[in-house]
Amino acid sequence: MRESLKHIFSRQEVLEDGSVYYYSVSSYDLKNALGNNIVALQEYSCTKKGDEHGDFSCKLYKTKDGNWYNFEDAKSAVEAKENTEVG
Repeated sequence: MRESLKHIFSRQEVLEDGSVYYYSVSSYDLKNALGNNIVALQEYSCTKKGDEHGDFSCKLYKTKDGNWYNFEDAKSAVEAKENTEVG
């Protein structure tokens, strides 16, 4: 059922190696610490076809100027930096 819903509500992209990814696009407002909007982005939620366990899923963000961001990588880098300073 979940796989069939992906076909209906998502877009599909096939890579050169034959792997298939589903993605959906939605609006995302990036806010500062005070809750004020900084910028409006497009959020791309991606999932690999056949990945029922969520092993590969990610969210990418695109600005109106065409710049791409992956906030999870930035978050991981900050956490790694904090862990090395504490330890």
